[in-house]
Amino acid sequence: MIPKRAVFLQSIFFASLGILFLYLSFRKTNFTNLWQVFQMGNYWVVLPVFLVSITVYISRVKRWKLLYKASQIDAPQSYLLASLASGYLVNFAVPRLGEISRALILKRSLNYPVNISLSTIVFERLADVLCLAIILFVAFFLEFIYAGSLLNQFTNGINVFSWQKLGAILVLLLGLYLGYKRLKTKHNQISNWITELVDNLIKLLRMPNFGWFIFHTAIIWLGFFLMTYLWFFMFTESAKLSIYQAYLVMVLGVVARTLPIQAGSAGAYHYIVSKALVLLGVSVSIGNALAIVIHGFQTILTLLFGLLAYIWLLKKRTSNRQDV
Repeated sequence: MIPKRAVFLQSIFFASLGILFLYLSFRKTNFTNLWQVFQMGNYWVVLPVFLVSITVYISRVKRWKLLYKASQIDAPQSYLLASLASGYLVNFAVPRLGEISRALILKRSLNYPVNISLSTIVFERLADVLCLAIILFVAFFLEFIYAGSLLNQFTNGINVFSWQKLGAILVLLLGLYLGYKRLKTKHNQISNWITELVDNLIKLLRMPNFGWFIFHTAIIWLGFFLMTYLWFFMFTESAKLSIYQAYLVMVLGVVARTLPIQAGSAGAYHYIVSKALVLLGVSVSIGNALAIVIHGFQTILTLLFGLLAYIWLLKKRTSNRQDV
């Protein structure tokens, strides 16, 4: 187990990092001008963004249900949605803890084995990491084709791919495989738990509806793009940006959100997205306004859906106790 003190210090470190990024984002901001920018915004954009956000939630639930079905469990979508929304709420306060809470919620509510739930969640995360790697590769490829410099200004020209890194990844995978084979020969509680988790992941690779899994994954990532691009039409100045430029901003925003900073990578997201928009020719005020709106709207949805899900789960638990 990770010591509580280490977890506390890690939380303090990343919270401080988020505050630092917020300071860097808004230290030169004229908040009077920023407020005037918000007053000029086209808030009808909220409607399509909200619909896209709901669609992403639905596809996440349906994708998760497919993974349970591959594990011979017909999971009800209502509980999956409540668990997902609650997990996002937990992640908002303590990054990465939400995934574990999702498994524990389903264990408590439906008595699903934690190991099977964790295997579906890990599989989801691996799929999303692969998607992130693909969109990063596409972004750097397009920047190379169009002689762009936006991504290079964030990476400072560092080569993000090298044969040494590929070799290190292969060695790591080989080490994990050999470790897994060794654990298979042991028969204690920890080794059995780990090997069962890995076996469940392997089983999920052979799921019968893998095409639908890919379809919902594509819908989710298309939704991530639209939840950035559609907000550009809130202001006349940013509405002139191209789909390609929106794609680059989305990529950088997703990378920022992978940082384990509380409140949905607050600070890091604002700094990276606002800076990217300024580099694309948008004014500082518009860049800051868009970063605030994009992050803020998703924050509101996360808090709202998470609290509603938590209340729904409490009521379900209470009614189930009364029925016993």
